[in-house]
Amino acid sequence: MALRLYVWGPAFNLPSIDAESIAAIAYLSQTTSQADYKLIQSSPSAVPTHQLPSLYDPSTSTWSSGYLQILRYLSLHPPPSFHDPSASSPSTTANLHFLLSHCPPLIALSLYVSSTNWSSSTRPAYSRILPLPLPWTEPSSVRAAMTRRAEHLGMSSLDTDAEEEKRQAEEKASNAAGWISVPPALRRTPRDAMVPEFARRIKLEQLARDVLDVVKDMELRENSGLRCLAFGFLSLMMVDEVPRKWLAETVRGVEEYKGLVGFAEGFRREVFEGQEVDLSRDEAAESALGLTVRFLEAVVCEVPWVGGEWRRRAAVRRKRKMLEGRGVKVREEGEEDGLVLAGAGVAALAVGVGIFFYRRLPPFGASVQVWNAPSLTFGSLGAAGAMLGGVFGVVDGAY
Repeated sequence: MALRLYVWGPAFNLPSIDAESIAAIAYLSQTTSQADYKLIQSSPSAVPTHQLPSLYDPSTSTWSSGYLQILRYLSLHPPPSFHDPSASSPSTTANLHFLLSHCPPLIALSLYVSSTNWSSSTRPAYSRILPLPLPWTEPSSVRAAMTRRAEHLGMSSLDTDAEEEKRQAEEKASNAAGWISVPPALRRTPRDAMVPEFARRIKLEQLARDVLDVVKDMELRENSGLRCLAFGFLSLMMVDEVPRKWLAETVRGVEEYKGLVGFAEGFRREVFEGQEVDLSRDEAAESALGLTVRFLEAVVCEVPWVGGEWRRRAAVRRKRKMLEGRGVKVREEGEEDGLVLAGAGVAALAVGVGIFFYRRLPPFGASVQVWNAPSLTFGSLGAAGAMLGGVFGVVDGAY
């Protein structure tokens, strides 16, 4: 039975919008006959592991998720036509781990954290490759996950939406505390008028160079797995279909990285030029019922108090299903009925909506502040008042 490789769909004139998915497609196309595997366009909610790329072997009922796990599985359980003449070494393993840990944050900054690139290019790309109603739920979760991968770089200012929400919250808190609010027009500086990518261009380029300086010294022609993964990341770094092209301009514009650009362009011609990537669909997962279930599960996961428990139990159910597929019997231990959790989720959502509208109502029984106008006396008129008070005091004394 043919292997089934589940990957993200195509975008930016690439086989996939995900670097590891691109690498897995390239690796299978070079090492395995097309008769022994099938490419399936999907999303994380459609596979038991909730991670792409994922490789499913029907003969062993085994799922392998992530590029390294897929390479490891293929080396231990190769299909009949599998052939990879390249040998692995400790340096190759180290390079693979370097790419997987240092390249995703750069792509996250460029395509996901940057509000401009996200809203104009990346989000529409997900809307094109995901069937309705999944574009309402899955892209936001992908962006949140990618943003977390780049948090340690300290570039959250690229997310202008989040920065604006933070500024409004701080301004609201200051107003509530009684501080005088300065109009936004008076607070702006020349730096504020610059887009975040321009204001922090030097720092962004340095982050990219720190990674590319290591990649350019890798021996990318010795190991197939390493070559495919490097191409996956470089191809997304060189994407030009975004308004803020700081990452692509860094890769293409620095003389030291001409070799990387040549490698990526040559690899693309060698593997994908003149060969259309045939991506099929999982009919069961993308049926009306399947899409509805995936959408509702994503909605429930966002419900306060219930979402965390739902995600935990969903992970347990997925693991049990995977083990049962391998013939392993798993003892169920007090798992509540899904309808109970769904009802709790709806109830929690109703309570949350009620609290939201309640907080928008004017406060009941608030104390009333009374301001009394001060009485006008001679003393309030300063020196002139004191003089007039003395005069009238003498007059009063005379009478």
